[in-house]
Amino acid sequence: MNHKNSLINEATHVLYGQDKRSNDSLERYEKIISVFIPVYENSDFLDSLLGSLLRDDYKNKEIFVIIDNPSQSLLNVVEKYKDINSQLFFILNSQRVGKVNALNDAVKRSRGEILVFLDSDIRIVNEGHFLSEIEKEMLETDILDIKKEVIKDSFISRMVNYEFISSNFVNYLYSKFTGRCLGINGSAFAIKRNVFEEVGGFSRVISEDLDLAIKVALKDGYFKFYDKIKIQTKCPSNWRTWFNQRKRWSIGVGLWIKDHWRDLIKYIRKYPHIAILSFIILFPTFIPILLSYFLSNFLGYKILNFVIIFLATKFPFLIAFPFLFSISLFILSSILNFIISFLFFLFLFFSFSKKLNLDFNFFEFTVYYYLYQPFAFFVLIVGMITPFIYRKYKLDWKV
Repeated sequence: MNHKNSLINEATHVLYGQDKRSNDSLERYEKIISVFIPVYENSDFLDSLLGSLLRDDYKNKEIFVIIDNPSQSLLNVVEKYKDINSQLFFILNSQRVGKVNALNDAVKRSRGEILVFLDSDIRIVNEGHFLSEIEKEMLETDILDIKKEVIKDSFISRMVNYEFISSNFVNYLYSKFTGRCLGINGSAFAIKRNVFEEVGGFSRVISEDLDLAIKVALKDGYFKFYDKIKIQTKCPSNWRTWFNQRKRWSIGVGLWIKDHWRDLIKYIRKYPHIAILSFIILFPTFIPILLSYFLSNFLGYKILNFVIIFLATKFPFLIAFPFLFSISLFILSSILNFIISFLFFLFLFFSFSKKLNLDFNFFEFTVYYYLYQPFAFFVLIVGMITPFIYRKYKLDWKV
């Protein structure tokens, strides 16, 4: 325990490896890439992630690992790496300073022209040339989103996989048709340093990745989604952890909408086709609801129902027929609605998966569409409206 405290106290004030950095060792033909990995308490993936980054063939890199309240197992990882590579630096905090504070502070210590932000619970699939691919793509854009998929090791992860398919494809559409994007998944992305500094870095909000993306978009910064490299990310394996994560995400989205609703309206007016399509892709549950509304208000249906009611008033033996007709028509329209919408999204998601080379399973998607997505959509809506109704809500999160 004493060794742990001394290591934390030292690392809180000393950036390991800082005195070893030298401009003479840098390759002049490459930009400097600074990689930032925030960790809270522990990470089962950090050791392998650092190994992947250090083995990467990109020479001009520096890697910052910022750890709040590190566990002993994580301190063992620090001990393993802290003196063996001059490109790797650890910042340890004995207390939780928060993700936003930790990252903004680390950026100030860095020298990179390109900033790469990675979550600690990811795996790099394209090991060896991950950073060089990022450097190449950053020549043409200000902010770069990287293709993501889920490590499928549980039922929940297999459901979340289809959420990732939809978010990947939405950002692909924004990249292809507008070159702007209002939101990114912060588990892996890159941004030019001058753009990051121009928008003021990360804001002290829950959804710092969404907030950063919209600030770049409002500055007319270029956005690109890159699918030639990929990371895999760990998602919650039990419902309690999943719910806590979704609670934080949904409240964060609600606060994001509350802060930027005027800008969102302007953006939707500018790109209505992409905005509407994105909403449909991200929230497929909404389509059956919408179809049910239109079917129930279909003029032909109303006229037919009126005729049957009129006949029932003239012929008493038909008195029960309008009720039976309405129930039968409702059941039939609901079945057709869910079949048609399911087939539509089945084709859509299958096409997305093939386009982006992501895994797709018919049975899993069926469960996702009919069971998981409606539940996840409900949790999201409840969380989003919370900031508009209550000012006091508890979150185990520190920005």
